[in-house]
Amino acid sequence: MDDPQIITEETAEPEARRLFRLFRRIAGTTFDVGLLVVGTALVSLAIVVLLDGFEVVEVGLTKSTGEMLGSGLVIAVFGAFALGVAVEGPIRALRTRSGTEVEMLLIRSGALLLVGGLLLFLGRFVDQYTEDLPSTFSIATDVLVATGVAGLTATLLLGAVALWGLRRLYADRPWLDLIELPVLYSLWVIGTLIVFNVMFVD
Repeated sequence: MDDPQIITEETAEPEARRLFRLFRRIAGTTFDVGLLVVGTALVSLAIVVLLDGFEVVEVGLTKSTGEMLGSGLVIAVFGAFALGVAVEGPIRALRTRSGTEVEMLLIRSGALLLVGGLLLFLGRFVDQYTEDLPSTFSIATDVLVATGVAGLTATLLLGAVALWGLRRLYADRPWLDLIELPVLYSLWVIGTLIVFNVMFVD
């Protein structure tokens, strides 16, 4: 007669493996969405810096043409890099619903905590090296920090709940998986704008 403990372990192992794969995939797509938010913000900042340098708009971000060109191009490169990594990452892989509504809510929340914390750590870490650089680089690190804080707060509360609500209302719709990430991206952008204004705008 088989040992009940062995049977339990054999049946639990595939379930644990399934949940781990689900978390890994959702964490990957969440990280990609975070990079999309960071990349979009940095490229937008670079455009504003260049327009300010050429006096198309008056913002006062740069003091000279060289500073404008240097900081604007560097920020644009990092923004484009973030966008490129996001596009080439697993953001294209989430096309099937492989978990219950509660599982998806909890796993998405955990992924937002993980990714938000990572972006916040990176922003704080890089910020200590921008003290002697033009102020535009400090703004760029503030964007990274704001994206991380938004992932830990506004996006966690609004994004995870909104996606859970979509699954509750439209669970049988074939287009559900196609709109989840755009909805998360939009809410994360809004959250980042709110956090940035609260934390860094006087």
